[in-house]
Parts: sequence; C-alpha cells; structure tokens
Amino acid sequence: MRVILIFLLFALSGNFVVFPQELKLKDVQINWQGLTFIFPEDVVIKETNLTTEKSLHVYPARREPFFVVIRKIPITQINFPKASWESEIFWHGENMEATELVLGNQTFTVYKADQIRNQNLLRANLWIWNQGESNYWVWILCRKDNLELVSFFESGRFLKGLAPP
Repeated sequence: MRVILIFLLFALSGNFVVFPQELKLKDVQINWQGLTFIFPEDVVIKETNLTTEKSLHVYPARREPFFVVIRKIPITQINFPKASWESEIFWHGENMEATELVLGNQTFTVYKADQIRNQNLLRANLWIWNQGESNYWVWILCRKDNLELVSFFESGRFLKGLAPP
C-alpha cells in the first residue's frame, strides 16, 4: 500500500509545471523578446513561454508596490473596435483615460484608470503597441498613493531606450 501511495504522489507531481523565477536588482536592464525594461526596485521575474503566448510577470522582491505583466501578442495586427475594447480593459475602473503617447519613434496606446482591489486604491495602466512584426501588451498595477511609482510607469521610464531619462 505504501509503495502505491508513493508512486501516485510521484506520478501526480510530474503533472505540475514550475516556471523558474529570477531575481533582478534595481536598475538592471531586463531583455525580453526584443525589448529592454528597467524597474526602480529589485524585482522577481517569471517568464512563461506557451505555444500561443509569451509573457513575463514582474513582482517586487522586497515589498508590494507594483505588479507588471508583459505579453507578446500572437497576432500580426491589432484590429478591434475601440469602444468595446475600452469598456473591457478595466474592471470597475474610475477616471479612465485613453491617450496616444510617442516615445522616441514609437507610438503607444495607453489606458489609465483607478481601481480598488483588496481595499487598496490602485493605478492601472495598459500599454499597447506594435514594434516591427510583433505586438506587445503591458499591464501595470501600482498603489496610487506611491506617486513616484505612478510617475515612473506613466511616463514610460520602464521602457529602456524609448523613454526620456
């Protein structure tokens, strides 16, 4: 009986995929899928490469002031009716704005809104852009009371090489 139980536990443990995580220190450049990012604090990154999607999750290493998900969208062109898209981006978002932002020679569609999650007032940003043959999507959540972080993300300084210094 004990042998069967050990075999079942071993067999079941093989069905779970653990994606490796990596610690990146403050102001260290992170290169991913042809893009370069930089963050104002030590972060833990977790890369996921599935057949239909490639994504990078960025978590703070020491405290919880922000969360970032970066996705390479597996489509060649972003065609969508903007009115329906904007209504689906933020869940119960307040003070939502949509803008076009130009950094360097790249144009970004940037959505911003305030959200309340787990009794925290958060600032949510969604950046969408096309670069060459690829389309990218970056979703950022940070506490709204941390004005330095809100400014860092909304100015695009996390996009190394594209944003102003």
